[in-house]
Amino acid sequence: MKKVVIVTRRMILGGIEKALISMLEQMPKDKYDVTVLVMGVGGELEDEIPLHVKLKCLYGDEKSTLEKIWKKVKVGNVIDALKIGWYTFLSRKVKSVFDQEMYHLKMVPNQEVEFDLAIAYHVPASLPVVYVINNIKAKSKVAWIHSDVSHYETALSRYKDYYAKYDKIFCVSQFALNKFNEIFPNLREKTSVFYNILDKQKFESLSLKGKSFEDNFDGIKILTIGRLTGEKGQDIIPVVLKKLISEGFNIRWYCIGEGDCRLRLENMIEANNLGDHMLLLGNKKNPYPFIKDCDIYVQPSRHEGYCISLAEARSLNKPIVTTDFVGAREQINNCQTGIIVKFDENEIYNSVKKLIKDKAIINKFINNLKNEKINTVEEMKKLFDCVG
Repeated sequence: MKKVVIVTRRMILGGIEKALISMLEQMPKDKYDVTVLVMGVGGELEDEIPLHVKLKCLYGDEKSTLEKIWKKVKVGNVIDALKIGWYTFLSRKVKSVFDQEMYHLKMVPNQEVEFDLAIAYHVPASLPVVYVINNIKAKSKVAWIHSDVSHYETALSRYKDYYAKYDKIFCVSQFALNKFNEIFPNLREKTSVFYNILDKQKFESLSLKGKSFEDNFDGIKILTIGRLTGEKGQDIIPVVLKKLISEGFNIRWYCIGEGDCRLRLENMIEANNLGDHMLLLGNKKNPYPFIKDCDIYVQPSRHEGYCISLAEARSLNKPIVTTDFVGAREQINNCQTGIIVKFDENEIYNSVKKLIKDKAIINKFINNLKNEKINTVEEMKKLFDCVG
């Protein structure tokens, strides 16, 4: 049995975490002893982790710093208790995330077991990148790049020495790889593309289970999936939607996801009298019935790494409008399997309007997607090669 450890933040309902679940499902339990180390427990996708995979919190099970300190004191470990208190205090005095996380690392123990493979699986500038190098013994170490690193360029300067110590660096799209190599040209020999694991049959099966739209709306259903954050671009939807409604189109735009921008979106919906036309559905553990039943799928992101939700919409043969973020052109053949636009209200508006009015284009996209090979399970060989 090969011992593998994967370090990430939390198993929340997000694209990175869903990609991790798909990868874990493809790791044979009779060949790999897998542990997922999280920085925080309670994520919505924890119960989606395969049963043979161990889930542990690298900070321990305590819910507060005081509880951690008291636990150390009770067993007579006063020095560690003082360390936790001191480093917690120092971490709150510094402003940069990097400096905060360096203090956090001083409070967590090293992993005592030696692994065959250790993986840092989160955004490019985050604690897992450092933890895998500093706190884990492993024969091979791999870092995963899920994002457009140009958005992290300033922060990444402090991580360059850590990336140099990895044996392999996987990027989830060719564009993401190119961006990473521009910033770290000396690491070019270590980088390669590892597309997120997509299982079309799994998506189709899940689309037949669970709830879908329940509002009995009989017009055009437009769907967007993603965390409600600035990078995902849902704030452009009210402007686009208002234009479409003013032209008399019978449409309703649904957003699946939660996030910091929810209140702002609610205010925009109210200010534009869109209460009956734009619905925030919250998180959905199984979004596939909604994808199956929507008429048009729109991904208005400002930036992405690969975008799992776009891949899911492709897998279920949906007419798509997407912005031109990293990886979009690796998923969509423009004007053949979808429409790629700039992050611009007029371009999104015109493209959605085009799909609403032209059934021939919709049918063309659907048929082309049906004939496309959307399955990346074979990517797992790249990972297995790292284990040896």
